[in-house]
Amino acid sequence: MATLIRLADVTPAGRAGVLARVLDARLVCFPTDTVYGLGGAPRRDVVDAIVAAKGRPADKPLQVIFPTVAALVGATAPPPRTMGALGRLLPGGVTLVIPYPSGLRWPPPGQGRDGRPTLGVRVPAWPATAELLAGLAGPLVASSANQSGAPAARSLDEVPAELRAACDLLLDAGPLGGPASTVVDLSEYEESGAWRILRAGAVPEEAVVAALGPAAGAAGPRAARGG
Repeated sequence: MATLIRLADVTPAGRAGVLARVLDARLVCFPTDTVYGLGGAPRRDVVDAIVAAKGRPADKPLQVIFPTVAALVGATAPPPRTMGALGRLLPGGVTLVIPYPSGLRWPPPGQGRDGRPTLGVRVPAWPATAELLAGLAGPLVASSANQSGAPAARSLDEVPAELRAACDLLLDAGPLGGPASTVVDLSEYEESGAWRILRAGAVPEEAVVAALGPAAGAAGPRAARGG
């Protein structure tokens, strides 16, 4: 049976223990700044648990959520132009698709338009009710805590019962703002300045344009959206 932890009840003395349990668990339901996620430390058993719980295709890419921008930069060593984009967009409600970093094993990579391996990364702007997660010693591989095609869960109560039952640990931070993150493809950004929005979400397109400028070769924000 899953252990429920209400993050508002965690004392300063208990924080380190909670953070260690998150990274040790096989499957955790946890809050971000937008919606609840399902995942754990980037290990094969966690990836397998996500796939099994959601019944999702094993080759469908997962994202990696980093506790801080510094942790993301340290793990992925982004080149200069991409580094600038990360600094302007994170932390916040965006998932950024970047070239797959060397040395990373889990989760398996996705695939960009040109066939290169890619990875979706996030750094939430942790809400006050979940800010202790900024102290995690490592990232979380994750998927949204809902079944495919169903609305994203903005509270623990909205997470389907079968997903909650599959977890070892449930972290309750109360209701979140939603919607799910905006997904921005930066896999070709370093070479050409090209970017596109793959999924509309919490951060409006106009804010992405303000941070990145019009996509290379595009007349404006709508042309930057892509397919």
